[in-house]
Amino acid sequence: MKKLSRVSASLLSIIATFLTCVLFLHTAKAQEAGNGFLNIANLVPAEKSVNISVMGKELVPGGLKSIESTGWFIVPAGTHALSLASEGCKSAEGNITVTDNASTLYVIYLEPSKKTSDDDNKPLPPQLRIKRCPAFAVKKGHYIEVMSVCATEEPFVIGKKNILLEPFVSKEIPGWAGGAFTTEHLNKEIGSCAGSQEKGSYQLLIGTDHRGKYSSLLVRSETQELPPWMKKKQNEATTPNPSNPTQTSSTEPWNPFSLPRS
Repeated sequence: MKKLSRVSASLLSIIATFLTCVLFLHTAKAQEAGNGFLNIANLVPAEKSVNISVMGKELVPGGLKSIESTGWFIVPAGTHALSLASEGCKSAEGNITVTDNASTLYVIYLEPSKKTSDDDNKPLPPQLRIKRCPAFAVKKGHYIEVMSVCATEEPFVIGKKNILLEPFVSKEIPGWAGGAFTTEHLNKEIGSCAGSQEKGSYQLLIGTDHRGKYSSLLVRSETQELPPWMKKKQNEATTPNPSNPTQTSSTEPWNPFSLPRS
């Protein structure tokens, strides 16, 4: 896991803002369906990025880098086509469901092939997969859970705590107050977290390439809401014009793909 810094936070903010420009929107339809929040994390420990397409549009230029996340962005509620591709991995296609007013973390990970080789004795690539994780409720202090997307139950040391993690089972780490810690697997450090983390809810994610390489990533994972300036814009876009009830008071359509400002 890479140390979080102001520079990396700014970079993720830029990536999240760029998402506004690459996703297509039918505004009227989105207003009827509402909108939700997404955050996509790449837990594939590899040099190559994962190319993500939503509704046929590239989500991050050049792909989402290994052990990074997009940050939270807004998407119209409904079912959207999603595809994943990365060199050396078997690609994946499917649908993701965005629920109105819900915040969802999607985690990209690798699933090992059930067969080690094909009929010609060539090794089979691992399969790209994606896991849906609802965000946590907003809490006053620091809150953290850890989840492994590894294929089997494995032991880890997080800070000074020994934790045995089953695949996709999230466990709370009590007593964390935002301080620095390292994550270890079999006496080897696989990630670290810088200290002085802001209050909020976090998810520590652990993944592997099933060839001995493990990595961890800390992401903010708490329920999101529209900032006041965007709520006002939404209300203006949906408030009927008294002189013409079929028209709204806003001259510009509200765009649910706009991103919350910090």
